[in-house]
This record gives sequence, C-alpha cells and structure tokens, in this order.
Amino acid sequence: MSDTKSLLNRISAFRERLERTPALLQGDLSGDPTAAMSLAVKQALQPAWVSSTLRQIVSAPASDTALPTQLIGRARRLLEQARELVTVQRRIGEDLFFLRLESSTDGQVDPLVSYQRATVAATDATLRLAQAMPSSAEHQSKICDGLETLLQSIRDRLGLTTSSLDRRRTDWGRIERIARLLCDLQARRLVSFSSFAELAEELLDEARRGLPMRWLTAPGEPVARTVAAHALNVAQVLARIAPNDFEWASQAFVPVSLGLIMDVGMLAVSATTLEKEGVLDPAEWNGIERHPATGAALLSELMPELGPLAEAVAMHHERLDGTGYPASRKGDDVSTLARMLALADAYAAMMCDRPYRPALDPRTAMTDLLMMAEQGRLDRELAESFLKLSFHPVGTVVELTDGRVAVVVSTHTGRINLRATTRPVVAVLTDVQGSMLPKPEFIDLAGSEYGGVVRALGTAEKRRILAAQHPDLCF
Repeated sequence: MSDTKSLLNRISAFRERLERTPALLQGDLSGDPTAAMSLAVKQALQPAWVSSTLRQIVSAPASDTALPTQLIGRARRLLEQARELVTVQRRIGEDLFFLRLESSTDGQVDPLVSYQRATVAATDATLRLAQAMPSSAEHQSKICDGLETLLQSIRDRLGLTTSSLDRRRTDWGRIERIARLLCDLQARRLVSFSSFAELAEELLDEARRGLPMRWLTAPGEPVARTVAAHALNVAQVLARIAPNDFEWASQAFVPVSLGLIMDVGMLAVSATTLEKEGVLDPAEWNGIERHPATGAALLSELMPELGPLAEAVAMHHERLDGTGYPASRKGDDVSTLARMLALADAYAAMMCDRPYRPALDPRTAMTDLLMMAEQGRLDRELAESFLKLSFHPVGTVVELTDGRVAVVVSTHTGRINLRATTRPVVAVLTDVQGSMLPKPEFIDLAGSEYGGVVRALGTAEKRRILAAQHPDLCF
C-alpha cells in the first residue's frame, strides 16, 4: 500500500473515531497551528515518517477528555469542511493515475506525489488541532481562526493537485490515443482521418484559450508512444500557427491533424536506433530517412481521401536548399504545407530532450529556427510567423536579471518590435534570495525600464526551486 494511501486510511480511521467517541489524542498540541503544519509537511517528505507515525498514532490510546458537547456553529461548519477535504484526498489517493505516478520506478519521486503527501500531512496536523477544541465558546472561536486558515490552504493545495492530475491524465490519454491510431495504420487497419481531426480540434481550442504548450515525452516507452508524444508536440505548435496562416486559417484542423499523423513511418524504425546516443551508422540513418515516404505511402493506401495532403507528409523533412530527405527536393518543389510541417517538426524536436542532446532553451530554439530560415533551409516568411510563439512561450519558467524566478503568463507577438517579443509579461514567484513569495507579482517586462529574462530554467532546476509550491510548473 502506498505511503499516501496508508496515511489517508489512518486519517479516515481517526475521523471515524472522532465521530464515535470524540476524544483527545495524548500529546502537546498547544503550539502555533501554522508551525504544526510546517513540521508535518517536512516530516511527510522523509521516507520513514509515514510508517513510524502510523505506529505511534494508531497505537496511541485515546485521551479520557472528550470533545465538548456544545460546539459553536462556526466550529461545526469547519469540522464538516474538514471531512469533505479528507474525502477529496482519499479520492486522489485512490486515483489509478495518481497511483501510477506514485509507483514510478525511475528512482525519482514525482513532484505532484510529493506535493500531495505534504498536503495529507497538513491535513493530519489540522485534524489534530480540530480535536483539541476547548469547551469555552470564546476559545473555540480562536481555534476556528487557525482552522479556517489551514483548511483554506489545504483546499487550495487540493485544487492545484486535482487540476494538475487532470491535465497530466489528459496528456497521457492523448499519447495512448495517438499511439493506438498510429499502430493501427502501421498494421494496415482502416483508420478514419476524423479520428485525428477530433484531437486536432481539441488542441486548436486550447490554443484559442491561450493555454501553454506542454512538451510531452515518453522516454523508455514503446516506439509508438515515443512517436505519439512528438506528434502531439508538433500538433500543439501547428495549432498556434495555422489559424494565422492565410491559406489554412479556415481549415486549421488539416495541418494540425497532419502533425499528429505525419511520423507514422517512424514506427518501422527500431527503438534501438531512436534511443541511440551516438552517431547513427549508415543502415540506421537509412531507416530514419525512409520514414517520410513510408508514412506517405501508408496514408495514400489507407486514407485515399487525403489526396495531395499525403505528399506533404512525404516532404516534411525536405529543406529548401536541397539538403533534406528523402528526395533532396528544393525550392518550389516543396509545398507550402510541407514547409509548415517542417518548421513545426524542427521546433518541437529542439524543445525536447533527445538521446544525443538535452532540450534547448526556447530562446535558443527560436533563434536556431530563424537562422535555418535565414540560411535558406526553411521558409523565411513562415519562420517569421513562428515569432507568435515568442522567444519565451507562455508557461516558460525563467530567471530574471535580478535573480528572481518567474513564469511567463503572456507574450508580445508583434514582428516589428522584436525587443518586446523577448520581454514577456511574467508572474514573479520568488524574491532575489530565492524565497517563495506569498503571492505572485505580475510585471510586464516590455514596459519595465530595467530588467529582463536571463534564461529559461531546466526541469531539474524547476523541481528543485518550485516543486514544494508549484508542482504544476515542474514539467
């Protein structure tokens, strides 16, 4: 049984005992409730804490001092809210996807799991405080002040956990969904293009709502999931570019759908080749070079309704200077749609870890993309449209010039003022010493005379700095 679930079971048993024979646990609980919560949170992060606490608490005899029979209305309401929050925590603890995160074998505790364990520990401390309710109405009111603050904090934490869990479950489900469709295509089973178009519309809706892109990976997974994760990254990029393209604005779902499907030929490439950290040998590289043509042939056979769209899939690795593959096409021989797919594919690849290199900083990735266009390899005009993504896309965690850490919440996307493009609106999360701020401070760096973005933080840094308060930003 997981640590979190064990502690939740104990909390539930604690609550049931409270309802049957409300009695005080032995121990001194007279200190500052906020300090008690902080101690519980720190303890919960220690591997041996849960088991030792269970032995101490479950075996501890109940005090002979019962809770007062008369509780003020505010106290009763808060106790009822506490019960509701325990129910929410139990639901999270029993969630199959959360259990999957909790049982990860990669040697690292998922930030969301650590965050939820700390929330459970905070709830435990709060229930202890609730059980220490005195008889005096005046003293009950004072206890309620502390309870109200603690319960609101727990409620906020549970809301963040629930929304983050839902988002990650959605991402995981989408990877599975695309992987199955791609496997069906590779097996030459009939698949409707509308199956991809439905997900394309979902991604377009997220782009319209200004939601951040999420760079998905499936390391160590079967090839189909690895390919599906990259396909979703490409499609997220296209969902933010295609609606602003004159040719595709009225049917933006088409390029987005092709982004989801265009790498189906990669399923014929071995996992060993895809995971290789060194230089590919000629046979391995030949397998990579064949995948655009292999995918296009499958689509032409199984989805004849696509017509010339399949040709764009065949050309999505061609370069305008003739240095691409598989046919070394150049200039006007490469269709506009293929050029758009090529740009999105290149940018999405740079933004994620590869066996042979780590993910690039988004500013570096955008600069490299523009440089490739300037050198004549990619379409220059289309590359300029990618400035809409900004040098620091929404959701990027950055370090500012004074050392503070912030997250990008909005960007300036005009092509004329490139300086504004590099100076987004941010929510500052820490002070210059690295301490977490009680509330984010919002700053439009484009309107600020001094200061700017130094760099984007990598995953390891984000987890080290933000995991305790913002696990949703650590991926």
